[in-house]
Amino acid sequence: MTTAPPPALPGSFFTGNLLEFQADPLAFAERAARECGDVARFRFLMLDAWQVIHPDDVRTVFVDPEGALTKGMALEGFRPLVGQGTFLAEGAAHKRQRRLLQPAFLRPRVVAMEEPMVAAVREGSASWQDGQTLDAAAALTEMTLTIAARTLFGSEIAPAEVSTVAQAMAAFARWYHQSIHPLGPLLQLLPTTASRDFKAAKAGLDAVVTRAIEARRAAGGEGGDILSRLVAARDEEGDGQGLTDALLHDEAVGLLVAGHETTAAALSWAIWLLAQHPTVGEALAEEVDRVLGGRPATASDVAHLPVAEGVFAEALRLYPPAPGMPRQTHKPMALGRYTVPKGSIVMVSAWCSHRDPRWWPDPLEFQPGRWQPEVRASRPKYAFYPFGGGSRVCVGEQMAWQEGVLVLATLAQGWRFSPAPGAVVVTEALFTVRPKGGAPVVVSRR
Repeated sequence: MTTAPPPALPGSFFTGNLLEFQADPLAFAERAARECGDVARFRFLMLDAWQVIHPDDVRTVFVDPEGALTKGMALEGFRPLVGQGTFLAEGAAHKRQRRLLQPAFLRPRVVAMEEPMVAAVREGSASWQDGQTLDAAAALTEMTLTIAARTLFGSEIAPAEVSTVAQAMAAFARWYHQSIHPLGPLLQLLPTTASRDFKAAKAGLDAVVTRAIEARRAAGGEGGDILSRLVAARDEEGDGQGLTDALLHDEAVGLLVAGHETTAAALSWAIWLLAQHPTVGEALAEEVDRVLGGRPATASDVAHLPVAEGVFAEALRLYPPAPGMPRQTHKPMALGRYTVPKGSIVMVSAWCSHRDPRWWPDPLEFQPGRWQPEVRASRPKYAFYPFGGGSRVCVGEQMAWQEGVLVLATLAQGWRFSPAPGAVVVTEALFTVRPKGGAPVVVSRR
């Protein structure tokens, strides 16, 4: 370890690199990796910031062997939405809440979510017409939101309530984009259109979540949905108590954000990639015909659908929903041969790690075959981390993989995709990487 700093990006005297980062976070991350290598240092106003992309350094950040890192100020923009939930909890509170959430995502319970996953896709695509042009991003967002709502709240959630949740998620995206402006903390206090819309949508979301909690309390926590499991959960390793209504609310909202937004983004890219690569689409169609034979897909089929899994994995690799995952040091920490000062932002860049030619030959090419077991085993663990890592790895990772494969397999049973004429899709990084303005595709009935 040395006290010498890593290579640094030059920036403005007053704002440092903040405005460049805000203008295009993905291009900024690429520039930092290109000009500085595995560890880059820059500045956001007066805040020291570091970017890491090498698997060894990524592991250090996620595992945090010195206990030097917290979520930090970079993620405080989520606080008005997720409150005191596990997503932003620290220390003992995080460990306790994580223990209470974990049982709801054990494999048998994830497997039981197969039916609402497949049903939502069939219902959502039932109105499509042969030769129709549609926005794949909007369509997959609607499907995954229905899946998230039903698996979290149960099948009885009303369509109007799903719409309320969708409005809250959209309003939050606009509000969050405002909040990361250099004057974000001030703008949050002003009655901007984004702030007013978010507050109104959040009130509607709170009403949906509160009603669901009250119903699960009245039923004694009986039911197969995630919220019922959380109502019934007790901290057997700790105080033997469960989650308060306030924490249940915050956990439910956090799971909606994480479980819906990230999967929707990845599946939107997966459909766009399939549209651009018809030979992969044909391979996927052949696989689902052979494995499923026309019947609905189930969780037990996932292990037998490697093409579908590879398509989903490549979408997560090329377009990781969380392209940069920040932490903040509350004391100095060792990072390879460097020492990161107290108070620094440390950001692992999945966008750069997932496109690093050291681990990914022809990194910008869409190659589902690179997820065959023997190829996967040749890569470092933290060359790919769409769900994070360490003690804060996404609690719903297993659920996301099952959902991604089942959604793609179900769609491939009935449809082929091709790019809409003249369609150009570019990335937009808000709090996930989305196709800016949508992903227009032509759907053709098989």
